[in-house]
Amino acid sequence: MEKSFFKSRWVRLTGWIIGIVMAIILILTIIVNSSYVQTKLIGLATEALSKELNTEVKINHVNVNLLVQQASFSDIILKDQEQRDMLKVKEVWGSLRIRPLLRGQLILRSLKINDIDLLIVKPDSGVANYQFLLDATKKKPHKKEEKKGSAMKFDLNHAIVNNIHIKYNHEPYDINQVVYHHLYGKHTVTVYNLIAAWKQYRKKGIVHWNMNSGLLTINISDDGKKKNIDIKDLNIRSDNQRPRRNTGKPHHGAFDDGHFDVIADLSADILHTGKDSITARLTRGCVKDTIGGVNLTDLRSDIAIIGKKVFLTNVIVQQGTTRLDIPKAELTLPDKKKGTTLSYNADQIYGRAILKDISKPFAPVLNKFTIPLNLRLGLNGTDKGMNFRGIHINTDDNKLVINATGNLRNFSPARELNLHFFVHDMVAKSGIKDKILNQFTVKKYMMYQLYALGVIKYHGEFDILWKKEKFRGLLDTEKGDIDFNFEIDGVNKYLTGTVSTDSLKLGELFQLKKLGNIDCSASFNIDISKERTAKMRKLKGGKLPIGNVKADIKKVKYKRVTLKNILADIQSDGAIANGDVTMKGKLTDLMLQFSFTNTGEMHKMKVKPKLKFRKYVDDD
Repeated sequence: MEKSFFKSRWVRLTGWIIGIVMAIILILTIIVNSSYVQTKLIGLATEALSKELNTEVKINHVNVNLLVQQASFSDIILKDQEQRDMLKVKEVWGSLRIRPLLRGQLILRSLKINDIDLLIVKPDSGVANYQFLLDATKKKPHKKEEKKGSAMKFDLNHAIVNNIHIKYNHEPYDINQVVYHHLYGKHTVTVYNLIAAWKQYRKKGIVHWNMNSGLLTINISDDGKKKNIDIKDLNIRSDNQRPRRNTGKPHHGAFDDGHFDVIADLSADILHTGKDSITARLTRGCVKDTIGGVNLTDLRSDIAIIGKKVFLTNVIVQQGTTRLDIPKAELTLPDKKKGTTLSYNADQIYGRAILKDISKPFAPVLNKFTIPLNLRLGLNGTDKGMNFRGIHINTDDNKLVINATGNLRNFSPARELNLHFFVHDMVAKSGIKDKILNQFTVKKYMMYQLYALGVIKYHGEFDILWKKEKFRGLLDTEKGDIDFNFEIDGVNKYLTGTVSTDSLKLGELFQLKKLGNIDCSASFNIDISKERTAKMRKLKGGKLPIGNVKADIKKVKYKRVTLKNILADIQSDGAIANGDVTMKGKLTDLMLQFSFTNTGEMHKMKVKPKLKFRKYVDDD
């Protein structure tokens, strides 16, 4: 009975004590939230912040709850050195320690912020408007009295920031939410949906850009040694408000920098940061242009940035089954103060390419090209052009080997673009020529003649210009040498040029047993317009090219007779090719007419000989 009595008294006493403490806290909370105390707290907080940040800080309202040691602030304004509203915050809730606050110290453990407006001004020359904040938060000398008097201390475990509106040099950026966690020795900042829109002014008009970061995560260890940035579902879009370059042009590639729609996933480890330097490792990179056809499934590199220099090592770029490996590369970024422009250099680039992988963005005609090509080259250039050094290309069986150099000039405007290559030597062995042609879905002419040429060796050069290609050089074949110079006119749709040879086994090429070696030169003009060709095919049918060839035959063997000074003119409408041959003599002209319908069956062609006596009669 006595024990239960004492227990009852202790229970009641404990209850009274708890009640009194709660009452005291409640009374203090009411007192703290009184207008007088609030004014005092606002004064202390703004004074501490103004002193720490060296700028004017305003807080409209403060509410403190001593029971859970929480405080809320509303309508906060922080001005920059030009007295502009650099930071405006609608509401802030924080978990803090009250006693340090009364001593002029602000110690936060958790934080929630709603509705931030941030003004960032960073001129091309001069100091950014936020620089004074960076200067104010730099580490101060380690003196005991300065440590003791520190006005701000962030000891956050959790923070949420909602609805951030940023104006950066008058360009708007929005962030839906930022979440911060500190757990198990790791700081994690997650940014949800960084949304940005800006304009790019070009000679041909304005390009509108939009970006959504998707999910951006930053991880930093307590000791600062491990830092990682991870980006998922980054989406960047551009629109120049004009039709795409390949609209109505199916043979043009879909890549168009005026119409990007890129989705990217990236992950990078930050290995070191300094005042003007950063070292990082891109461990994962996937970049896909959903419209243009670029789909980089693997993108990796070690990156070192020192001032305006960027050093790349162990670079891997993979598009489908095509892969490039770059051991070392160097970039120099533009510097307006020094007047320098972009430049870059890579001594060696190794690759294994299947041209089908780049067909959609750059060359639809290659959409069936599946022959693997191994390549090696060096590259350097500027924003005006680039140079290709030591180009080496070969197939796995070495039936095709190419060694060349080249350059690209005048990226802009497109009408002044000039891509030039000099082929030092090329060897195409038996079997590879027709194999390459079979990679293209085009009509194939003179395949027998191509096969009969045997091993082809070539050296020469070619230029890719605005809607025009030029090729020239020397073909060394088993049937003789051929000098050629021809041009593809992409505007008028014609293939024109000249060829010459001093000893070509023409009879063997066209299965004409009576015809021997030939020494001649010729010019040609072939219609390559699909529209005009389709119209003629519908009207007449046929398997031949449409155009004409004119030849000047200096010498040719026919049976055992050597003929000289022969003129030939061949006209083809696509269905039938008609030819006129004239060999002029002192008193007579020997002439013949021939026709054929298939270059593979020229031995079956119809021939009509004629004889003309000059000076005596005018009739045949």
